[in-house]
Amino acid sequence: MSTKGLTIGFFIADAVLIALCAFFYLQMDRTAPVITLPDTEQTYAIGTDTNKLLEGVTAYDSHDGDVTASLLIEKVTETGNGEVIVTYAAMDSSNNVAEQSRILKVEK
Repeated sequence: MSTKGLTIGFFIADAVLIALCAFFYLQMDRTAPVITLPDTEQTYAIGTDTNKLLEGVTAYDSHDGDVTASLLIEKVTETGNGEVIVTYAAMDSSNNVAEQSRILKVEK
């Protein structure tokens, strides 16, 4: 086989491999779930059970559907003016993570 033929063969093989990689890359799920917070007014007390903070919060993913079971409280940050910021996180089966925060008043 000639050098020209080998070169053309390698270019064709490279093109096929690049096309396959692009195809599989484009098929990957890279969209994070959507976290929906309730409209109800809620307050925060130091030591509040995380289940109470998760009440009414849902997470939905376009590929996996309902991923509410993956919800967790990532952090609670005090702002110093009688409020806290509660940050929620949810993950889908492709390990895409979504975060959503809300501000709650601290009970006195």
